[in-house]
Amino acid sequence: MDIVDAYGRKFEVLRVSVTSSCGFGCVYCAPGTALNGEGANGSFLSAELLRKNILLLSRKILLKEIHLTGGEPTLHKDLPKLVQIAKEEKIPNIALTSNGFFRDGLIQDLKLAGLDRMNFSIDSLSQESFSLISGKNLPVIRLINRIEEAIQEGLEVKLNCTVLKGYNEDQIRPLLRWAGERNLPIRYLELMKMGPLRAKHSELFFSAAKIKEELSQEFDFGPEVTPIDSTAKYYRTAENFRFGIIANHTEPFCDGCNRLRMDHLGKIYGCLSDFRSFPVSENESELEHSLHLAMKTKKNEFTGSELSMKYIGG
Repeated sequence: MDIVDAYGRKFEVLRVSVTSSCGFGCVYCAPGTALNGEGANGSFLSAELLRKNILLLSRKILLKEIHLTGGEPTLHKDLPKLVQIAKEEKIPNIALTSNGFFRDGLIQDLKLAGLDRMNFSIDSLSQESFSLISGKNLPVIRLINRIEEAIQEGLEVKLNCTVLKGYNEDQIRPLLRWAGERNLPIRYLELMKMGPLRAKHSELFFSAAKIKEELSQEFDFGPEVTPIDSTAKYYRTAENFRFGIIANHTEPFCDGCNRLRMDHLGKIYGCLSDFRSFPVSENESELEHSLHLAMKTKKNEFTGSELSMKYIGG
């Protein structure tokens, strides 16, 4: 049933970009493209197509998790329905990544629909750098309150921080302290050479080594045993604060990659470093062929792509 390559890699996690629209124009994803409205004119994955593709893909691969992302997935008006579909199709884990700016009551609706985990992007606790990175003058306290709300609703919560030189390296330690005090794991991401920032990548890049150096000024920490399919290498401080570093460039984790990606049109991608997509065919042999081709696009190290991550499930 599984599609396996020469390195033993399988497709077990499906990351779905339910829309390429986003209310933010983050420096590291799509600078200067923030929407003024709620993205109503964008393109969105239909509930019917999601169900159809889950059913088709499940004939060939054993999906352990579906992760809804974008773009900003909470712009999708039928997001709870998408979660419900994944739940009905017996997907063991359903996750969602969000910037935290969405309507009241949505977290409760998502939990009722079957959501297990929310990942929040929080790049700064400082209002000034939060606005600078996101491209929007919105109150960071609103994001903080959404994180607290998700915790209260009983969802598993993870935090993501993309570190950019000259923007938020001074927030690395405050964010770990804030997250650790709430018993939340936070993951620091090296800037990926994707989309519009490929040419400026070196100017903004802040390495995993520098992230650890910054943290060591305040915290004593050591490594945890991390599963091979984890994108992050995890560490724990003397205070029992837990953090991870996703170091695509300096400490690639391609050997254990188990991710398949799908865009809002239902096309699948095998690797972030490859812009080629493949159809999810109702014909069994054609579907198997697509999955094999997608698997062949997987790299042994991250090289980046001209395609912005928001199109294929950043």
